[in-house]
Amino acid sequence: MASDEEPIYCICRLPYDETRFMIECDVCNDWFHGSCVGVQEHQAADIEIYHCPECTPRHGPLVLKHRRNWHRHDYSEDSSKKNSAVQTGTVVFIKELKARTFPSADEIPIKRLHGNQITPSYFEDEGFTVPILCEKKDGLGLTLPPSSFTVQDVEQLVGKENL
Repeated sequence: MASDEEPIYCICRLPYDETRFMIECDVCNDWFHGSCVGVQEHQAADIEIYHCPECTPRHGPLVLKHRRNWHRHDYSEDSSKKNSAVQTGTVVFIKELKARTFPSADEIPIKRLHGNQITPSYFEDEGFTVPILCEKKDGLGLTLPPSSFTVQDVEQLVGKENL
């Protein structure tokens, strides 16, 4: 191969394209377009060891990371679950968060209520569409700790092993 030629990759034998997601085989160290080998970009974070189609017969299928966050959606499952909420901390969540714009604090409407106004019937009638600032806690039926209460106080009350 002449030195001025671009290297080619993947089973499609095309040069590198920065707009396409690629994944490296952990055995042969070749790079593959996710779309050519059936791996979506959001799935890559869950892959511990990737074996390309050529290495899979000798080394077995890809190995997924041990799932510590079992409560999260499995994006590799049936696409009918696409209406599920995006899970915090996932690659999908981080991409959406980076692309999102947020209003300034002055633009956010806030409902100012007293504790005795915050009732189940209030939420049934009004819903909960804007943040509520409780100006007076009277009527909430809550006893709040003093402002000097700290995390260390919680530890002392419930025990370190229960945190």
